[in-house]
Amino acid sequence: MYPTLQDHDYAFMSRLNLNQIERFDVVTLNCKKLGNIIIKRVIGLPGEKIVYKDDQLYIDNQKIKENFLDKNYIEKVKKEYNISYFTEDFEYTVGENEIFVLGDNRLNSLDSRLLGCFKEKDVLSKKGIILFPFKNMKEVD
Repeated sequence: MYPTLQDHDYAFMSRLNLNQIERFDVVTLNCKKLGNIIIKRVIGLPGEKIVYKDDQLYIDNQKIKENFLDKNYIEKVKKEYNISYFTEDFEYTVGENEIFVLGDNRLNSLDSRLLGCFKEKDVLSKKGIILFPFKNMKEVD
C-alpha cells in the first residue's frame, strides 16, 4: 500500500459498518490463499466490470479518477523502472457478494489481479487512522 502506508506503520482500523463497503475504501482482508491478513484498496464492487487500459481505470465503461494515487511517486517509479505504465492492462468482472482490491503500489502488490476477488465477508475492517510513528499520523480512508 506504499506510499499510502509505510513499513512499520501501526493503524487503528474500524470494524463498524462493514456491510457498507464503498469504492476506494482501504480495508483489511482475511486472505485464505496466503493464510494472512492483508490491507488493500477496494476498486470494484459486486457485478462491476473493471478494465485498466493505458494506466486508466474504467468501471462499467466509465472512466474513473483515482485521486488517492501519488502522481509524483508514479512518475518516479516509471522512470526508475523504465516502464510506460504503473498498472498493467487487465479486465475483470466482479462476482456477486465480492469485491476487487488493488494495492496502491501496483508494481509490487499481491492483490485481486493474482488472488482473485474477495468475498464481502472476508473484510475485517475498513478506514482508520495511522497512530504510529507519529510523523506518519493521518487518516486512512
